[in-house]
Amino acid sequence: MSMEVSGRIGVGRSVGMTWQRTRARPDDRLARLVEAAEHDAETAAARYRALKEASSPAATPEADRPPLPSWQQMLLFIVCGGVLTGLLLIWLLATAYLGPLALLALPAGAGIAAGVIAWRKRRPRPAGPRRRPVVADLVRAAQEMHDAEAALERLRQEAADK
Repeated sequence: MSMEVSGRIGVGRSVGMTWQRTRARPDDRLARLVEAAEHDAETAAARYRALKEASSPAATPEADRPPLPSWQQMLLFIVCGGVLTGLLLIWLLATAYLGPLALLALPAGAGIAAGVIAWRKRRPRPAGPRRRPVVADLVRAAQEMHDAEAALERLRQEAADK
């Protein structure tokens, strides 16, 4: 008889312990979920801030230079126009000295040079600085941040209700 009683007590204790464990697990699980949601929200916010800083105009080297004043633009226009006019005159003088063959040879040489330049531009360049984020990247990061914050608030509310 004593074996029967001790067996029943053991069974009762194990049932009680199981019930207590299942009662404690959802609280632990909820705490872990809140902690994971906080981490996700922090990560999303950090990513958004990084993209926001990278997209600011001050992050690019071109932004360091102000636009040219109008007198510099006019000077550049005049100098470039003079250089192009000089090249045209040299081509015409070369045609006068070399004969009509220069009319074909000089443009063909210029075309070959342009082709080589275009061919070199098509080849993949070594990895340089990353491109600036576009608006879609910022919108996506902001949406991820808002979703993470909403999930965190929902879990905190659920934890407060219990």
